This record gives sequence, C-alpha cells and structure tokens, in this order.
Amino acid sequence: MADLIITGGTVVTPSGTGTYDVAVEGEQVVGVTQPGAISTDGARVIDATGKIVVPGGIEPHAHIGGPRQVERSGAEPVSRAAIHGGTTTVLDFATQVHGEDIRHALGEAGERWQGNAFTDYSYHPIFNSVSDEESINQIGECVEDGFASFKIFTTSIRPPSPQMLSNKTDFGRLSLIMDNISAAGGMLLVHSEDDDMVHYNYGSAQDKGLWDWWHMHEIHTNISEDVSFRRAIRLAEKKSCPVYFVHVSAREGVEAIGEARRRGLPIYGETLHNYACFNAENYREDNGMKYHTYPSLKSEIDRQALWQGLLDGRLSTVATDLVSTTWEEKIRFKTVADVTGGHNGIETRVGIAYSVGVVELGMSLERFVDITSANAARIFGMYPRKGALAAGSDADITIIDPTFDRPLTADDLHLEDYSIWEDWHVKGWPTTTILRGKVMVDERRLVGSGSDGRLLSRRVSPEVTAGPVC
Repeated sequence: MADLIITGGTVVTPSGTGTYDVAVEGEQVVGVTQPGAISTDGARVIDATGKIVVPGGIEPHAHIGGPRQVERSGAEPVSRAAIHGGTTTVLDFATQVHGEDIRHALGEAGERWQGNAFTDYSYHPIFNSVSDEESINQIGECVEDGFASFKIFTTSIRPPSPQMLSNKTDFGRLSLIMDNISAAGGMLLVHSEDDDMVHYNYGSAQDKGLWDWWHMHEIHTNISEDVSFRRAIRLAEKKSCPVYFVHVSAREGVEAIGEARRRGLPIYGETLHNYACFNAENYREDNGMKYHTYPSLKSEIDRQALWQGLLDGRLSTVATDLVSTTWEEKIRFKTVADVTGGHNGIETRVGIAYSVGVVELGMSLERFVDITSANAARIFGMYPRKGALAAGSDADITIIDPTFDRPLTADDLHLEDYSIWEDWHVKGWPTTTILRGKVMVDERRLVGSGSDGRLLSRRVSPEVTAGPVC
C-alpha cells in the first residue's frame, strides 16, 4: 500500500523519461508505473501535471563551517536552503587540522551536522599540508566505515597568513595518498592548480599592477589549471587511482579531463554553476568580488567550454563549492591576496542548471539528472539508493515547475543576506522536495524539520574506480 503517489508529471527515470506515477511506501520508491496503475486508496496524492519529476539533487562539494570557518553558516541554515532548492543530499568536508588526524576531522564534522540537517549528508575528509603516514594510512579504515572519498589541494590557494593556513599536499604525500585510496577502493577529489605558478603570480602582482580583485584570473590562470591537471592525471595513472577534479574553471581543464577519459582512465570533473554562468568581466562590476570562489572565473570562451563539457559528458557534475558568507564579509577584502572565496548558491544550483542547461541550451532531462544528481551518486558511492527514481531507491524527489518564469528576488532565496543570482531570470524552478518519502518543501513552503537528515554510509562501485562510467 503506497503512502504517497505523485501523478501526472514528466518523470525522469534511469531507463528514460515519460508520464508516470511514482509510488512511495515508507522511505522508498516502490514503483514507477503507467498512470492509474497503482491504487490511490489511503495515499496522499501530489498532482504533478505539467511539471518535471526528478531525483533529489546531490550537492557534491560544500564547505559547512568547520574549525577554519567558525564564522560561516552551519549545517542547519545551509541544508534548509538546499532543500528549498531541490537538493536532498549534501557532501560536506571534514578538514584535518594541524596536530590532529582524520578521525578527529570526521568527529568534528559529525558534531556540526547531527540533528541540524534538512538533507541527508556525508563528508569528504581533507588532508592538510603536514599529514603524516599515520593519518594517510587511516584511509582504508575510513572507507570501511562508509567515508569513501578524500580531498587534497595541490596549492595553498592564497599567500600564507594566520587566517589562511596551508592545505597544500606535496606530490610525495600525494603519491602515498593515491596508493591508499587505490588499495581501499575510494575516490580522490583534487583541487588542482600549479602552486609555483600561482605564488609567482602573487609575488609579482603588485609590481605588475594586478593587485585589485578583478585580476584574480591573472593569478589563478588557465595555464596553471592545464599543467596541474595533467600532472595529477599522470600520477593517478601510475597509481591506478580514480580522481575527481573539483571546480573545473578553464577550457584547458575540460580538455585534459576529456583526453584522460578517452584513454579509459577513471577521471571525473565538476564545474560550478557560477563558473558556467559568469566570466572574469563580471569581476569588474561594483563589488564584483561577490562572484569569486577559488580558483577564479575565467574568460567567456572558458565559460562556454564548461557548458559544452557538461553537455557532451567530459564533465560529470555541477556543484557550488559552497562557503556561505554575509554580504559584509564577502565584500570586506579587495585584493587578489585576500578576497573572500566561496559561493552561497546551494539553493540555486538545480534551478539554474535546469533553466540554462535544459531550457536555453537544449540539454536532455536525462543529462540534467546526471549532472545534478545521478553522477554524484555514482562517483561517491550512493547509487542507486540516491540519484535515481526506481523501485528500491530512497524516495528523494524534486518537482520542478517549468512555468516559473521570472527574475529571482531576495524573497525567493533562503541563505544569507545576498545572492549573485538575485535578478537572474529563470525558466523553471523546484517547488516541492521530498526526502526519503517525507515532504520537506510543499509548493515552496518549508514543512520539514532540521532533524530529518541522516548521515550516509558510502561505498564506491569498482566500475567507477576502473573507468569513466559517468
């Protein structure tokens, strides 16, 4: 007996798209059937006629506070915005701090999420610049415990300061990390820039007149992305280690990933929806630092290349690199050395991907589901429990209203006191979100609780670590 039935909508399933009924019993989908095939007796019925029904979105890359970002918004407000925007699962980071190991990082992440989540959640542990062999050798234990993905930085991003401790992993440590991830069957996330190039650019920026924030793309450059991606791919190939490149920003990054995938390597890439919708010229607007997250926006040619990568499969996912800040904090710093990074667009990710990708660029609904949900579920060990509308999957469901056709206002959004997406004209928007069978947002009205989200245990499929399956 179904508890909830969604009728009349255009439903996107792993086997195709059509007008189906989706039946939910308890926390799971129990059937995707022809209309009227399942009795509605005793069930709540949601009429989705004229709407798009897709799996709940999965945000693969979000930074929710933590020991180095104690002033930032926590899990409760961020996950509340996510659920409003059709995202039902958030992957945060568990950041290792100097003097502590990965277990400590996981414990700290758990403290900020447990009991504070409108979405389901998990974490990617991040190694720091002085990770020792004891911490690195915890990778296998973490994978066994359901934490299947890990992150490193190949650059310290900004000039060293007390406020910005280095997370850079040298290639000696990276080699050992890759050995452990390969042996354990995990996934490695890489923030990849050439550290020498980035810091040479910082060191010469003042003399060259590049110190204002709008020169950020001349510090974090296309060639840095090109060289660093190819170096990381070469090491990953030698170590048989799967790699997921975060926030691809340049055409060169898309091309490097595409070449590796054509050779059958398990290389995956994400971009950010702000990278795909804005370019470096936007930095020159008044308070244009509001668009920045690291590494940087690039040219219009690069922006278009990101969409092409999402359309043709070289890029697998769209994410946010969320760091939620107030307007005051976001515009506080004004040089290339100190601008506040991070994008508070966790609520807009699904809707912008639909509006631009599907409506404007002709992306198929199946591909839209891939980049916003299914591929993240596959890569990070949650599929088909997450990322699919199929019998046995979690009933994580987002309903999009394609008739929502107007500029966004501040009142439409639910995180912090500003958004770079205010006044962006959207054509289609999430209106109802369901988490494991519970309606969390009902026609844009929050009805769920911050205690509804759960920690996920994840295990990456051997197919994903062997070759580019998505």
